[in-house]
Amino acid sequence: MLEGFIEQLKDLAPPSAATAQDQYKFHSEIERVSGELYRSGHYKSAALEAYIRVIEQVKIVSRIPDDGDSLMNKAFACDKQTPVIQFNDLLTDADRDEQRGFLFLFKGVVGLRNSKAHSNALFDDPLRGHEYLALASVLMRVLEIAKVNPII
Repeated sequence: MLEGFIEQLKDLAPPSAATAQDQYKFHSEIERVSGELYRSGHYKSAALEAYIRVIEQVKIVSRIPDDGDSLMNKAFACDKQTPVIQFNDLLTDADRDEQRGFLFLFKGVVGLRNSKAHSNALFDDPLRGHEYLALASVLMRVLEIAKVNPII
């Protein structure tokens, strides 16, 4: 009786990190620029290329030729302007908080790109490398569903 119950619990348990990692599919562009680097153990280079690609996509979607924090502020800020790239209706405090959250995530990618580009420090943790690429993938996916407003 107890053995059957334990087997049922195993069926309900979430997949292990390794299983989830094996099942996760990077965004197609992140796979294109970073997949092989990641699989060959070049995690820092994979993360750098992924973040460069995310920033490039923000430039493409927003049509703003800036880079870094300036690009992200112009593309996503919602406090004193309508953002060029908008993730919701911005009608409530919660909506504006979500928009700001995405602003900070994209600005974080700028900082991570800079740290990878200006440092020789390597990391050899495949799970951490996977998480860096997963973050880039999530950001690429939300860019695909965002509303794009004309530049004023």
